[in-house]
Amino acid sequence: METVVVKTRGEPPFGGLLRAIQALVESQLVHHFAEAELDLRRQEMKHWRLDKIADLEPLQAHDLVTRGLPVILAREMMDSYELVGKDAVLLAIGVSERTLQRGKDTSRLLDSNASDRLLRLAGITEHAIDVLGSQQEAERWLLRPALGLDQRRPIDLLQSSEGTELVKALLTRMDYGVYA
Repeated sequence: METVVVKTRGEPPFGGLLRAIQALVESQLVHHFAEAELDLRRQEMKHWRLDKIADLEPLQAHDLVTRGLPVILAREMMDSYELVGKDAVLLAIGVSERTLQRGKDTSRLLDSNASDRLLRLAGITEHAIDVLGSQQEAERWLLRPALGLDQRRPIDLLQSSEGTELVKALLTRMDYGVYA
């Protein structure tokens, strides 16, 4: 299946990524259900719209990660940032620039680790936008050392699931006004 990412004005951050993931989830229906149940699931999917990475069900995210996301989505994500540099995104996703260059054809996939990290980066960025009010503020926050993270930059902690949990917890505390 070919994944095409097109940006439109006024869409949410990572809109192209969200549309591509929604298409991948819909295409995976065939792999999981018998023909009789497939029609029912397709009917349900007609009304399903992915507005945020956080809206993915855990099994959907698992299936996407284990199958691998197209490399082109990593490039789309990198282009979505205004302040976060290419090197920081590559480090957070765990891929080299060369991997992105080799992945110009839409059939090339990220490995499961990079796919997982791509979804984590998008999810944390969305969460930061919700808490801080804008993509620019979220990106500034991702790049600044945070007191609640032992003066580490949040984007640097997204390389591991443990670090990601620390960043999520801090964002949740910030959302509720609890910084200690």
